[in-house]
Amino acid sequence: MIITILLVILLGSANALFSAALCSPTTVITVPFAQDGVGDFCWETTSLCTYINSWNLTTLEINGISYLNTYTASSTIAPVNGKYVIHYVCTVSWGHFEITGTCGAVSTPTVGLTPTRTATGGLTPTRTATSAVTATRTPTTRTATATRTATGTRTATGTRTATGTRTATGTTQTATTVTRTATTTPTSTSSGGISTTPPVWTQTKAPTGTPSPTPDPNRTQAPYPVVDATVCIDWVLKDNVCCGRYCSNINTSENCDSCGGNGGTLCTVISSKASKSGVWPPVTTVSASEPWHFSRSTHYGMGYGGACAFGLYGVCSSALKSGDPRFLEQCTAFCQAYPDLCKDPAGTTLRGNWGAAPGNYYSQFWPSIPGERDNYLSCGECFEIVRTKKDGTDYAVGEVGYTPPITLQLADSCPCAANTKWCCGTGRDHCYEVSDFKYGCQLPPALALDPAAERDPIPGESIHIDLADIAMARLQTGDANGGMVDGVIPTRYKRVPCPVVGNVFVWVHSGASAYWFALSVVNVKGLGSVINVEAQAASGEWVSLVRDPNYTSARPQERYGTWVIPQGAGPFTIPISLRFTDPARSVITATGAITAWASADATMAETYFIDTGVQF
Repeated sequence: MIITILLVILLGSANALFSAALCSPTTVITVPFAQDGVGDFCWETTSLCTYINSWNLTTLEINGISYLNTYTASSTIAPVNGKYVIHYVCTVSWGHFEITGTCGAVSTPTVGLTPTRTATGGLTPTRTATSAVTATRTPTTRTATATRTATGTRTATGTRTATGTRTATGTTQTATTVTRTATTTPTSTSSGGISTTPPVWTQTKAPTGTPSPTPDPNRTQAPYPVVDATVCIDWVLKDNVCCGRYCSNINTSENCDSCGGNGGTLCTVISSKASKSGVWPPVTTVSASEPWHFSRSTHYGMGYGGACAFGLYGVCSSALKSGDPRFLEQCTAFCQAYPDLCKDPAGTTLRGNWGAAPGNYYSQFWPSIPGERDNYLSCGECFEIVRTKKDGTDYAVGEVGYTPPITLQLADSCPCAANTKWCCGTGRDHCYEVSDFKYGCQLPPALALDPAAERDPIPGESIHIDLADIAMARLQTGDANGGMVDGVIPTRYKRVPCPVVGNVFVWVHSGASAYWFALSVVNVKGLGSVINVEAQAASGEWVSLVRDPNYTSARPQERYGTWVIPQGAGPFTIPISLRFTDPARSVITATGAITAWASADATMAETYFIDTGVQF
């Protein structure tokens, strides 16, 4: 049991980590390794392979350091006497821990290039069942057991040195700052529930130079690379992606442990299409009159380590007054430093309302932009959500059960493989215990139940949106600090233009330097997301950043949302100008946006957000 808590400094970093006494006695394990469900275990190993990952645990400590509910590169975890002592505690059946990737000798910590993770800053995913603002405050009769995968890693692997010729991936454009001018909103033509008409916003000054050619809009998603099946742990490798499964005779199952295992006759393996990046119609504009969809929503706590890598952005709200004192302290400091990022727009609530989309909506393949597979992330997209009655009708204003609609921003992924009950799509979800919702499972358009059907998303198909606790509390009580009785609620939703307050911000992750840095782009108005981020090098050349490459291709729905400098690029000198392109191919330029590699305020070292001064 844990008997002491002390503050330590690891590898010379100034980042504070929570450290605890090591558990004992230990049981030696071999890697790769995975554990699911309830238990209190103490293990020992000499290798952590390539990375560790966990979700829905109450404790996950390695050599006394907490790595709770987060994806972490093993190269950032220091061994003690050549060993790793792991303490695992879980109180729910859907908890999970894994050691996976390439396994071999003791992992060697990367010093200098890899920002040390911290349990106290906004970087660390903390989906813990012990916090007052997590899912455990919810006495549910219909338990929302969406297992949440803390995805991605912000580590900078490889050597960042000034070497040879730079190879930059992605689209490179030469552009000047553009002026945004509102035009008449066009009539919406629905495709997959989203308008595909020309942009609501137009460019009054065209980019200069010659943009890179647009990829063939008719191309298809490339095959996924061959991988070793061990990357899937206890999931099933199919078409080189990890696929979830459940027992066809047990409506509450999310694996096949109770029906003979993966090879059992009652074990249903979900289509690989549900575990790849989804092929949805590319969205280049969103109007206020998009069509409504019916769905249902679960919730999963108040962690701020979502796959989009937004950190405290979107999580903190000036309306939040109760909950975990440490979390409230962090949000108070964040909101004081960046007041625009905590203000709600007029007429709706937004801040604190964040959620996770199904994995094949979070990660998508668009033929119109560079990339062979998962080349678009829906991070930042906005939705209006209304709580309905079980039959799909609305509550009248003033009626018992009525709450105002909310506006929600996507900040995380709900991967199908880990969440077969909710996040695999129409005709594949296994949420059949929700029998009294008109649209509980399955969703319109009605499809024959065929979990193994190899099909892409159907235009008009509804998606499941997993809610953070503030959003769920607002939909159940109308109050960000309210209680939550139900674990899953019937909803209707539609995509809306993001009504954010203030300019585009970038979060400069710690460890930034002339040859490596990672950014998160947040607070994007209108479409909410971006498809290209460029930084101007010391040479004057514009370099396209790439999405963080540190993930396995077999689990594309867990891709981390940071934008990083490609290997070999640079040097970059302060100040650095940035250029952003949204899905409508509108381009804005923030001249001299980054003026320092780190915040001058040491207390904000892990939450260094910069107001770029520009907005779409």
